[in-house]
Amino acid sequence: MTVDTADLRRAPLASIRSRDLRNPERDLWADETALWDRLTASWAGLDDEAWHLPGAAPSDAGGPDWSLAEHVGHIADWMELAIDYTTRAMATGVWPSDADYDGNFDTFNERRREPWASMPQDEIVRRLEDARQRMLPVAHRVTAETIREEPAWSWVYPALHGHYLDHLPVIEPWTDELRRRAAGAPTPAGDRDDPA
Repeated sequence: MTVDTADLRRAPLASIRSRDLRNPERDLWADETALWDRLTASWAGLDDEAWHLPGAAPSDAGGPDWSLAEHVGHIADWMELAIDYTTRAMATGVWPSDADYDGNFDTFNERRREPWASMPQDEIVRRLEDARQRMLPVAHRVTAETIREEPAWSWVYPALHGHYLDHLPVIEPWTDELRRRAAGAPTPAGDRDDPA
């Protein structure tokens, strides 16, 4: 591979989002690992109480603001769903459609906020790590070339590092804010803007 992935752990999110991660010159699995490392490093040192404070982002379906617990749980939830739908697609050749998920991902996701909203942080992280350990072997059975083509790209990539990348612009500034609060520091004006 001629494309470096090490900087995905540190590069500004806007620069990562502007890259063509679908490019066959990129190592799909190295990208996944780098963004996984970045995601899991984002919440290091935060306690269970911080995980459950609302305010990370407004609900896209009009519900209460989401917490870090709900964002991370949502990533785990979709990874668990992806294990099933990817396995089924490999057996049948049929990938899911939006209609399989209420035809509206925002309302589907809103309905699935529990059990994540009240689940302890350690259990959320355990479920996320377990889902990843089960999803990666399933995804590896699909060739990288197939994953880069539709419809697989729209279902496998968003369950792994595409989903991490979708949520990092919310999770990173929110976890920074939670650390500031824990340290008793005031929130600088305008500091909650999306860095991506």
